[in-house]
Amino acid sequence: MVDPNVVYFLLVVGLWIAVTAAYIPGTGVVEVVALVAVGAAVYILANMPTNWAGAILLMLGVLSFLLIPFLSQRWARVAEAGLLLQVAGAFTLFHGVQVSWLLIGVTVGLSILYHRLVLLPVLERSKKQVAVIDDTTQLVGAYGRVVKASSAAGHEFVGSVNVRGEQWTAYSDHPLQMGEEVVVVEREGLQLFVESVKHKQTPREQMEGS
Repeated sequence: MVDPNVVYFLLVVGLWIAVTAAYIPGTGVVEVVALVAVGAAVYILANMPTNWAGAILLMLGVLSFLLIPFLSQRWARVAEAGLLLQVAGAFTLFHGVQVSWLLIGVTVGLSILYHRLVLLPVLERSKKQVAVIDDTTQLVGAYGRVVKASSAAGHEFVGSVNVRGEQWTAYSDHPLQMGEEVVVVEREGLQLFVESVKHKQTPREQMEGS
């Protein structure tokens, strides 16, 4: 019979990897590794004196502790109850054999560290990236006014514009005059590529010019 400690640890690690796939979607590799690890653990459990109620408690505990904060920060405190389910599931995982208490304690501690030091930073970075994308999407097409006339810089003209109450460094293919109305065409970091409204062709003008 396979060492129950090894099977328990394989299952927990597989669940950790599966949760990681939710935090970092689209890689493909993480999902496959998680599927292999969890599948192998379940296969071995099927050939051992497994208490499936304990196995379900264990899986619910690990997943709820790590996934609930990902789904909603409001329920983060509730997620901590998942650690209790993880301990209960680990303690009752098998009939007649027992997972080491030391290993159970170590995996609970590692779950906490993994969540705080790895998963939460990943979640914060993802939120910031989404915020930047949303901000960029909202700025493109917005109108503003020139607050500093542009000067030539190579093949472009550089000046300052005010868009939605904020001042930006702006580039344009045409000279920009103080007070001139512009529209944002593209954002590159903290700089905007703008076009003068008087130079912007309407769809009819574009059709006539083509």
